[in-house]
Amino acid sequence: MSKNDSSNSKKTLFLDIGNSSIKVAYWENGEWQKTKDSFKSVTYLISWLNNHIDLINNLIVASVRKDHFKLLQSQVTDLDIQSITIDNIDPEVLDYDTPKTLGIDRFLVCLGAYQRNKGNVVVVDAGSACTIDMMDENRIYRGGVIMPGLQSILNIFKQTAPELPDIEVEFPGRWPGKSTSESLQWGQVAFFIDGIESALNRFKQLNGEFDLFMTGGDAHKLSNLISEKSIQDEFLIFKGMKAFIDA
Repeated sequence: MSKNDSSNSKKTLFLDIGNSSIKVAYWENGEWQKTKDSFKSVTYLISWLNNHIDLINNLIVASVRKDHFKLLQSQVTDLDIQSITIDNIDPEVLDYDTPKTLGIDRFLVCLGAYQRNKGNVVVVDAGSACTIDMMDENRIYRGGVIMPGLQSILNIFKQTAPELPDIEVEFPGRWPGKSTSESLQWGQVAFFIDGIESALNRFKQLNGEFDLFMTGGDAHKLSNLISEKSIQDEFLIFKGMKAFIDA
């Protein structure tokens, strides 16, 4: 999407404002598209939106940062902005003891996956944090796991043990580790993967079979490391947002 866009129709933009990243997408000609610009800060996003105001019809926003959303709302005043928050979700579809603290992104990625398969789904959203969440065949969000993301785990020794070597993001080939790199791979990569697979097995024991979806910045890496077959979809949260507003 740019000022040279040949389309005459204004677009509805879907904004996913996370803790460490901002993603923007739109639905056009039956498929999802991402904007060519990358947004490193909410201030840059605000500037970009105001510079492209003639191409935008309205904004649909899912934000886990209340401060960022308030800033957006106060400085983008010429567009209709619809925010999807956890307060908008029917409590009957949330099997969660503390819904006020549930990140709306966790619910929406599950809803996006559910819209595709209409059965039990588990979503691994692998970003700066990694979440593993389930929605069942009745569209009930069942909760899940929040753990450090892969890059957070890989960076854990950068400050405290800087002499340790960097490692390849791969599952070590032998047990136990016979080098410092292999030992780190067991303690970081394998530790991370084992944690995810343990959560998947627990979901399976409790709720039966499910379709596994991967999204987030490290989804491709994870799909090659996890034994469970998965579906990669970078647009899951946007699909969930659209499903929610279209309902």
